[in-house]
Amino acid sequence: MPRIYTSCSDPLDFCKKHFPKTEAIAFKKYGGKEDGPDGRGDCFGYDCEHPDYSDTDYTCVVCDRPLTAADNGEG
Repeated sequence: MPRIYTSCSDPLDFCKKHFPKTEAIAFKKYGGKEDGPDGRGDCFGYDCEHPDYSDTDYTCVVCDRPLTAADNGEG
């Protein structure tokens, strides 16, 4: 956690506070809208692997806060 891939396979990173609580909520907002690259179908993914945020300059897509090791958490 906390990364989601949109239906188009675009990665979205969230702080723990703003990560959608359920896959259904996330899919409603970020999935089912378009096919992924090369016509592969819906590439939506919930709670996907991501780089260690302590080693990156990623920010939360909702609040723009820099992501830290505290956001690497499980579940």
